[in-house]
Amino acid sequence: MKQRLIVSFSGGLTSAFMAHELLTKYSAIYELLFVFANTGQEWEQTLVFVDRCSHEWNIEIVWVEAVVSPIRGIGTSHRIVDFETASRNGEPFEAVIVKYGIPNKPFPHCTRELKKNTINSWRRSIGWGNSLMAIGIRADEPRRVRKDADKQGIIYPLVSMFPTIKEMVNDWWSEQPFKLGLLPHQGNCSWCWKKSTPKLLRIAKESRHVFDFPARMEEQYTMAGPSGQPQVFFRDWRSTKDLLQLADMIDSPKLFIEHEDEDAGCSESCEAFGGEDT
Repeated sequence: MKQRLIVSFSGGLTSAFMAHELLTKYSAIYELLFVFANTGQEWEQTLVFVDRCSHEWNIEIVWVEAVVSPIRGIGTSHRIVDFETASRNGEPFEAVIVKYGIPNKPFPHCTRELKKNTINSWRRSIGWGNSLMAIGIRADEPRRVRKDADKQGIIYPLVSMFPTIKEMVNDWWSEQPFKLGLLPHQGNCSWCWKKSTPKLLRIAKESRHVFDFPARMEEQYTMAGPSGQPQVFFRDWRSTKDLLQLADMIDSPKLFIEHEDEDAGCSESCEAFGGEDT
């Protein structure tokens, strides 16, 4: 009997590479299910890419979104969507903010609710609650590997099964007939607060509109959640307004990008069980 393995498909190049390798080389060992948790704030290119991978590789990728109960003590559940019905205006994200408040470094609950708890709700609903979970963290990202991975039932195929670094992923994708269509600094979540300030400033110069959502959230829900204090999203206690004002002071969108640490915060994607979500 095959061991059950859920593959967390974040929508990034690395997790997609991992999914393809598991599908083509390990399907005789594992019964595989693939899941993508949509927050409603991904770039459209990410959604197109996930859908394309599903069709090109002839696999079912289950799309799930958070369903947040307003009642305290009742956890986040899920709903199943697809490319056509997936939220694109932050609806699941806003529901999380209404209940838990604006996420930021001291309160990093967005990944927990929008991805981890949503996926766990789905896996319990199909009777796979105790299955292993494969996460797309590479061998060159050791800081993102959970110390309690074994206890949590998490495996890192790109670390332990077929050690892989970023250059290997990029080389593989360079030979494929389709691409993600995003630049490295863009990531999957368009304005993720885990991105470094230089990345966010570059995105603000290139695609200012993606900050409409966090700006509205800070205007409407700054006091939401249990903290009892006003909250903002970004590093160094910057609001979206502060960040955009700083971007307006910069002439070149690439001014600070040369010194970026690609392994800081949010490099390519935000993994559902990456350890930064608790």
